Amino acid sequence: MAKPQTLELCRVHLFDDIDKLRENAISQQGINRILRLRAAFTLWNKYPRKKEAEIRDFIMRESGVERTAAYEDIQILKTLLGDFAESSKEFHRFRFNDMIENAYAMAERKQDAKAMSAAAGNYAKYNQLDKDDAVKIPWDEIIPQRFEPTSDPSVIGIKPVANIREKIANMKRKYINDIAEDIDYEEVDFNESEFFRNEETNIL
Repeated sequence: MAKPQTLELCRVHLFDDIDKLRENAISQQGINRILRLRAAFTLWNKYPRKKEAEIRDFIMRESGVERTAAYEDIQILKTLLGDFAESSKEFHRFRFNDMIENAYAMAERKQDAKAMSAAAGNYAKYNQLDKDDAVKIPWDEIIPQRFEPTSDPSVIGIKPVANIREKIANMKRKYINDIAEDIDYEEVDFNESEFFRNEETNIL
């Protein structure tokens, strides 16, 4: 089973029971791999400080697969746990919270109220529990405004002028004729090549 397909199957069916996996027409080979990944995911999620080699050995020992297959599983697990292969913040948040929880548990066992308070304070501060959750904008529910072109000015509150196109055409004919009659001009005779050559010379 190709890695991308396995990853998508795990995102949807990682914790489904076997009967549901079969109902979704997943092959027995695919089911075996999902179960294998589920066991490793559960272990690594519970003990995030375990090394990659420990997870690899667990997969090989429990499932009897080769080292290459175990490392392929680990790459999928890394994505499922927050893509910490690229040191993503999601995994470090996950790991930091686990460390704080362990520190709190240790302080509680020692009945160290000061250390317990410090651990709880760090947990609350890091997870920003003192701040309101950001409002999630339902982008998928927003319906874009539909605009349709129109020549009717009344849509923006302007009173339409009757026969506006005809009036525009008449005014254009009138004023174009007036301009043509009123303006006197004469041709300018100059040597273009000589003029532009001098300009270039001055620039240089």
